[in-house]
This record gives sequence, structure tokens and C-alpha cells, in this order.
Amino acid sequence: MAFLLCVIFLTSLLAVACSSGDATAPKTGEPTSGGSTAAPGAAEAEPAREEVTVRWMRGENPAQAIMTDTPVLKEIQKRTGVTIELEPVPGSNYSDKKSALLSTNNIPDIMGVEASEVVRYANTGMFVAVSDYLDSMPNFKKVIEENPEIKKLYVDGKLYSFPITESYKIQGGKALLIRTDVLEELGLNTPTTFDELYDALKAMKAAYPESYPFSARGMSFMDAFSLGMGSGYGITYDDEENRYFYGQNKPEFKDVLTYLNKLYAEKILDPDFAINTKQNWDEKLSTGKSLFYYDNNSFAVNYNKALQEVDPDAKFDLIPYLRNAKGETKGWLYPKGWLVDNYVVSSKTKNPEALMRMFDWMYGPEGTLATNYGVEGETYEIAGGKPAIMQSVIDKYSASGDPVRTMMSEIGLGLLALSVRVDEGPMVQGSSPDLVRWGDELAADPGAYYAPSLAPVFTEDETERLKDISSKLSILTEDVVKFIIGTKPLSDFDAWAKQLTDAGADEMEAIYNEALQRAS
Repeated sequence: MAFLLCVIFLTSLLAVACSSGDATAPKTGEPTSGGSTAAPGAAEAEPAREEVTVRWMRGENPAQAIMTDTPVLKEIQKRTGVTIELEPVPGSNYSDKKSALLSTNNIPDIMGVEASEVVRYANTGMFVAVSDYLDSMPNFKKVIEENPEIKKLYVDGKLYSFPITESYKIQGGKALLIRTDVLEELGLNTPTTFDELYDALKAMKAAYPESYPFSARGMSFMDAFSLGMGSGYGITYDDEENRYFYGQNKPEFKDVLTYLNKLYAEKILDPDFAINTKQNWDEKLSTGKSLFYYDNNSFAVNYNKALQEVDPDAKFDLIPYLRNAKGETKGWLYPKGWLVDNYVVSSKTKNPEALMRMFDWMYGPEGTLATNYGVEGETYEIAGGKPAIMQSVIDKYSASGDPVRTMMSEIGLGLLALSVRVDEGPMVQGSSPDLVRWGDELAADPGAYYAPSLAPVFTEDETERLKDISSKLSILTEDVVKFIIGTKPLSDFDAWAKQLTDAGADEMEAIYNEALQRAS
């Protein structure tokens, strides 16, 4: 599956882009389980059970190898009676193998799929309709109530998969990272508005004329940047109005283009912003050639490491999301959970009830602890009412190249193993303190906006129409770069916006919103 990675040590937090959440989210490592108030480690009542053995296939991420005989698998068997014969498939081959099995209705008992595949194959009868069992799955039922976006996975009123949700996550987002040491050196205050950001970047350019203070890796910043300025980029979800809108043909988008055009004209914006690869972008930010970015906050962990080898005081740090011209603050946080990644149960499995009980246990407090921390007294302990990986376990893996991922691989922990309610507390124990702090600050930011994980479910006719509209819009949106660099004058914006509308931008909005209403 296309799992998003959170960057620990040598890798960067994605995407996944990789996310808990709101200002009332549990503290680091504190498990939640569908709102249960059970204390960590508290025993649950043993459900009636039957011993079964099942095949479970999922993709393997190169960051964390999947072991087939782990303490977590043994704990699942002990607690639920389900013996899992785990079948990991290298991520590079997983899509092809999965497609072959789906197309021939030959899937194992449990298989990892993406949300779009759940929707595409739901009506074939290939998957168990897990919603038929909700009355006997109190933990999972509570998780659905806490994650209303899961309703987008329903097909004709039924849910056919178990999505990967979160208990605690090191929150990431497309955020503002700036060289705070340079701000201090120049006597500049931390920007709080887009106008103040312009002033700060202009001052940086004056002090370091060879630099291009603002750099980007292509257009990846535009969705978050446009949202922050009070506009949108492409199909954008308005969480306050509970509706979708298309951003580029709206008057507010001209303000975004005007702002970026000014930065470009004054050589504040990197002239290569639209064509930068991740590699050369990293080089600019790691060597002082650029001093600000609006993108994945976790990248700054590696930039700081490189910068401080030369200058110990050099540092990118997170600043709060900015107020826009409307006086509003809106920041782009990565989605809650990993709802795009799901597990389906084959309708051919011999004992679906046993698997429903197992998944419900995994979503509950006991299962959340087991699949993210392992076995109490063996791999983790409860300290101050919270779970923590035992120091002896941490020490065991300290000499490996990637201690956290090696530990999680061998114990069978977390998102890249089998957890369906992920608690990233163990990753906190080996992560950069900055990364953890930034996650807490992002989740607490008053402008926090969680990007949706899922698009609504479309009919076949809607899907075909969206493809047609998208192909027409994609040609026109190439002009965004031309507006920014000045080869297309901003006076042409209104005519260009009309072209977008004529190509179907407003119709695309309508299709998205009609589909959204069906899922409500």
C-alpha cells in the first residue's frame, strides 16, 4: 500500500503525509481507542472465540521490513485466537500483484488495498461488508463516529474495509520554516501576516544578495500557500462550509499570483522554483542559498543537521500560520489517520466473525497498545500512566543504522506493520525533539486545517466526466507559472479565469459536492 512515512532520523515525515490532530489531541504516546477511558494496559473482557488461521497480505515499505514471526503476531493470536500467516510483498511489486489478485477474485483472507480499490471492487461481492457486523464491533464503531470522513468509504450504504486510523501521530503539515537565526541577526520580528513575511524576506535578500530567500520544490507548495492566502488551488475542500470549490478561477487567486509575482520580480523567489527537484531544493536550503520554505516541516530536521555542521547557530524553525488579507488564518496539516490505506476481508474467508472480532480488538485500547508497543513487560512498560518502550529494548537496537525502524520491524509495531489504530509514541522516543515539538505546535495552531484524506465516491459517469474536465483544465493551469514569472500579464487573469470556468471548473465543483452530499 501507498503508506506515508514519518521521518525518523535519516528519513523525512511525509505525507502521507504523514498527522493527530486537533488542539485536544492526546499527549505524546498516550493511546486512545475510540474514546475509551480504559487505563493503558487495562485488561478487556475476553470475547468468545474460535481458533482460526488466516493469510494476510500487505505491501512492505523499504523503511521497515515486515517480519512474519513477531511478538505482536503472537500477542494477536493469544488475545484473539487468530493466527496470522503474514505475506509481505515488496512495495515495488505490490501494486501489480494486488491488481492481479483483485481482477481474478483470488485474494487472501485479508489484504491491504487503497481506498479507490475498495470503491472499485465493492459491488463484486469479493469483500465482506464489515458494516454488517458493526453492532458487534463497539471499538470500531466508535472510531467511525470519531472519523466522519470514513463515510466517504461507504458504497451504496455499506462499508467494505478497515481504514488505518490514528491514536497519536507526530503531526506534520505544509508549514512555514524560516531561518530564525537570520531573523535574529537582522533584528526582524517573526512574521505574522503575509505582508510581514514579504518584508522579512526582502530584508533577507538585501542582507544576502546572492541568496533567493524563498525556494520551492516545484508547485508542491501552491495548495497550502493558496489556502493560507484565502484562496485555493485546484479542487479544495472548505472545512467551514463543508463543500468543495475550484481555486484558480476565483478572484482571490489573483491575489496569490500577484504576491508571488512580486517576490519573483524582486528576486526573492527562487527563479528555479517551478523546476527544482527535491535534491537541488534540499541543497539550497541546506547550504544557506535559500532561507525560507512553505512545505513539509519535517524536511528541516535534515537541513538543520547539515547547516549546523558549518554554523552551530544556524537553524530553520517553525513559525505559526499567517493571517491573510481577510484577517483569517488557515494552515495545511496532513490528514488525520491514513484513511487512503485499508484492509479488506475476503468474502471467501471461512470465519468472518472471528476476523471482525480481531479487528475490533485491534481498534480498541488493548489492541492499540499491542500493535504499537508490543507486549507489556517484554517490550514496553507503563510509566506515569503512559506506555513507553523499555530502555533495555531501545539499548538493544542502538547500534543499528536506523534504531527505531529496526526495533519496530523486529517487534512488529506500527503503521508499517499491522496497526490499524496507529500510536507513534515509540517513534517519539527516537525522533528529533524539534520534529516532536513542531508536531505539537502544528496541532495546536489556531489556523490548523486538516487536509481531507479521501475524495467522495463518484459514479462511473461522474468519474469519466471528471477525467475529461481535468484534461482540459491541466493545460490551462500551466499558465500559473507564466503569471508568476511575468511572461503572462496579470491583466489577463479575468479572461484566463473564464477559460477555466468554460472548461468545466464549476461543473467539477458541482460533481464533487453532489458526491459529498451522498456520503453525508
